[in-house]
Amino acid sequence: MIFFENLIHILYFVMAGLVLLSMLKSLFKRKKNKGVVFDIMYAYCLIPFLLRILYIK
Repeated sequence: MIFFENLIHILYFVMAGLVLLSMLKSLFKRKKNKGVVFDIMYAYCLIPFLLRILYIK
């Protein structure tokens, strides 16, 4: 049971990292929607993934 718990925990961090990387890529390679509001929205979406990867709750 502990093995599955650790496996799910690792998979969660891998998925959070993949989402973070895809969002960072789309943040810097935007062709449209380059306003400040969209920068704030991206930052607001990225913060939870950064906190999870850094083990901050």
